[in-house]
Amino acid sequence: MREDFALGSFLEEHRHLARHDLSASECDPLPMSDLLAMADEDDLSRWRRLDLGYTDPRGAEWLRAAIAERYHGASSREILCCAGAQEALACLVGGLLGEQDHAIVIVPIYQPSEHLLRARGPTSGVKLLEGTEWRLDLNRLEAAIRPSTRLVLMNFPNSPTGAAIDPRDLFDLIALCRRHALWLVNDEVYQLADRASPGWTPPIVELYDRGVSINGLSKAFGLPGLRAGWIVCRDAAVLAAAMRGKSALSSCLAGPSEMLARIALRNAETVLGRNRQIARENQSRLRDVLTRHVDLFAPGAGSNTALSMPRYLGPEGARAFSERLVRQAGILAMPSCLWTTPLAEVPRDRIRFGLGGSGVSAGLDRLDEFLSEASARQCA
Repeated sequence: MREDFALGSFLEEHRHLARHDLSASECDPLPMSDLLAMADEDDLSRWRRLDLGYTDPRGAEWLRAAIAERYHGASSREILCCAGAQEALACLVGGLLGEQDHAIVIVPIYQPSEHLLRARGPTSGVKLLEGTEWRLDLNRLEAAIRPSTRLVLMNFPNSPTGAAIDPRDLFDLIALCRRHALWLVNDEVYQLADRASPGWTPPIVELYDRGVSINGLSKAFGLPGLRAGWIVCRDAAVLAAAMRGKSALSSCLAGPSEMLARIALRNAETVLGRNRQIARENQSRLRDVLTRHVDLFAPGAGSNTALSMPRYLGPEGARAFSERLVRQAGILAMPSCLWTTPLAEVPRDRIRFGLGGSGVSAGLDRLDEFLSEASARQCA
């Protein structure tokens, strides 16, 4: 029996009530007209010649080359394109794990990713240490390793917490995985920071020979409609195994998606710069709102500007507050209980806000107003 996707069920139940969406984890979607305006003559010529036949199952060579440019020392041979990052992870896990292989997943994480591992075989969870920085507990992770452990899955920058991994913890984790010959897979779809940012860490594939980077254009680029994701891996046999899994799924990307993905990648700093600016303004606005309502929220933003998950202090609990928020104020936000897993205890007293959209500012204004109205009623 398939497990319930709690986050999806919550959205299905409440989305129709929302006038302000503070739940989205992706950055502001980019109109296709804006993306096409960034195309150079080579892109436009290829766009005009494009047919709608099947494409290369690995992804077009010119798309894989554009992806490889974002990874130090990578080549197009080390890239496999998939229909979104979630399919990329599914293909990779299917290629890496046998039925008796044990996996470790760092939680909280996107629920379907955790389900994917548990459906494949024995899986343990290691929770992030709750706090403003959400540090990784390496001692607990080491204790979870078994003789049959083959893979560690993580998601940094993390959703839902917004946390980045401390560089010292990352290198200690790599050393631990190297000692045990473990594959270390990072879902890097929230990697908004550029190389000049102090909290930025390189993709895991650049740091470790058994490191595998999963990424795509849905989150940081704000292009979920393209369904463009990829695996970056140095091991040809692992990519070949993932390719066999992909043949049973999407088979290949749509030609128009490949073209538009290449345009986005060739203009990455323009697209990401726009999205970072929107998210940073919204993050600042959220901090202002929460600072005015310290009786209800304990601010504690993560390092990823597009996401924040502060603790809710009200008596009714985070889920009840989220339901009241959407019913009474038309604001959709996500209680942290939606990331609950049987593998480890995750916090239930927090609210996850998505801050990547251009319409978020109006939602935060309404949140401020709603909280002020509630405080006024209590004082009356």
